[in-house]
Amino acid sequence: MGASSVSMMVAEEKDGVLRVLDVLSQPLALAEDIFRHASISRETMDRCVQIVRGFNNLLQEYSCGGEVQVRLLGTNVLLNVSNMDSITNRLQTGCGLSLEVMDDGEMTRLLYVNMQEMLEQHAELEKQRLLVLHVGPGNTRILLFDRGRITYYAGYRMGAHRTAMSIRDTHYASPEHECSLIREHIRGVVEQILHDSDGSIPEKPDAMVIFGPDFRHIQSPLLEGYSVSPQTLEVLVDDIANTPHPARLTKYNVDYAGVNALLPAAVTYQTLAGAFEPDCILMPQEASSYAFLRSLLPTRKDDHGLDQEVIHFALLLAQRYKVDRSHSLQVRKLCSSLFDQLQELHGLTRHDRLLLNVAAVLHEIGTFISPKNHHRHGQYIILNSEIFGLSRQDVEIIGLLARYHRHGAPTLKESSYAELDLTNRLRVQKLAALLRVADAMERAHSHRIVNFQARYNGRRLELLVPGVHDLTIENLAMRNKADLFTEIFGYDVRLVPAE
Repeated sequence: MGASSVSMMVAEEKDGVLRVLDVLSQPLALAEDIFRHASISRETMDRCVQIVRGFNNLLQEYSCGGEVQVRLLGTNVLLNVSNMDSITNRLQTGCGLSLEVMDDGEMTRLLYVNMQEMLEQHAELEKQRLLVLHVGPGNTRILLFDRGRITYYAGYRMGAHRTAMSIRDTHYASPEHECSLIREHIRGVVEQILHDSDGSIPEKPDAMVIFGPDFRHIQSPLLEGYSVSPQTLEVLVDDIANTPHPARLTKYNVDYAGVNALLPAAVTYQTLAGAFEPDCILMPQEASSYAFLRSLLPTRKDDHGLDQEVIHFALLLAQRYKVDRSHSLQVRKLCSSLFDQLQELHGLTRHDRLLLNVAAVLHEIGTFISPKNHHRHGQYIILNSEIFGLSRQDVEIIGLLARYHRHGAPTLKESSYAELDLTNRLRVQKLAALLRVADAMERAHSHRIVNFQARYNGRRLELLVPGVHDLTIENLAMRNKADLFTEIFGYDVRLVPAE
């Protein structure tokens, strides 16, 4: 379920390979409800249930060949819907399906996967500086790929449908008037984008890559091919603006639910292209809606590559706030080893390991403001920063880990901790306990502990350290910082020289 349609992709797995069998789509004007009223009307709910029920009936034909697994996903445009419970219940009772809404982190992952596919298909792009632009229904994401690595990421509340709904009731005196209204509406956000990226994108990019559901599927002779010039984009904007709204449906092969967002999307791309001055504009040849659905299939995930980009971006954030890089990397290394060796004890997931790694990189970021109370300053900086590939809840958990890497245990008096459900509060406690033990091992910022081996000795967890005979400083730190570990896991922690 997206801003302007409900789509279904059917795939078959055979010998570990997924083959797409069918793709269907029906228009649904969700965005109009969401960006005008922040809720979904009864009429739109009825239409949504009708579409999903129809897709479900079609799937009955596929069930003749074996079990069919069905997932109903909603994009993050649904995150702020006030009557989300109502639409979830309607779909559950009317179609027997539970709606899963993807968060910003998942949407970013899909964008990353699609970009990686593009780099694989066009190897020459890996050596270039690519500004990736995704103008979605309500938000715009900007990434800079510099020789295959992400060096900048930011997101903004500016989207094609959001803009369309803001100016919809305005009377346009001329095509130029409609374009100028759109440009004026997005001007403040565009200026903020340029201000934020100043210094992070010091040179004009070699190319701008366009991803976006409201633009790529436009059928126009101007968009034939893989690359277009900024001048061609200007011509396209003029062409759309000079086409009456009813005629845009047939001329550009868009449905009624998406036609209003067509010109805002094109103007936004044109405006940002004019601001960043790329040499050319690239568009993936595969329709973005198709690529988006395909990237949701289980075997399409590239979590390891994305995890590395998340860590890389966290290191860039740490660098911006002058964090001691060698110390943070050493704490991260110790955290990873501790997490892996104690897997059976804590029972956390691979994603939790990623959050712990990011927290290790950023745990002293608050010293940029002041060494005093830097754990609180660090939480503030993290909560007000964007970390590529992570959801808002992930960022809040990392902020809490920075907050509790010293001085006291997590408490319900902390509002951001109290607002988490029980499962996530337990995650914070376990991860904070591991981070504090690793930080105690690097108390002197001297990298003395290169590796260690964990072993249980009664009710004590012993960390055997080779090559270091005097661990007094570290054990003194452990006495103060391992209290949370003892409370959560029931083991005292002691560093012991390896024989």
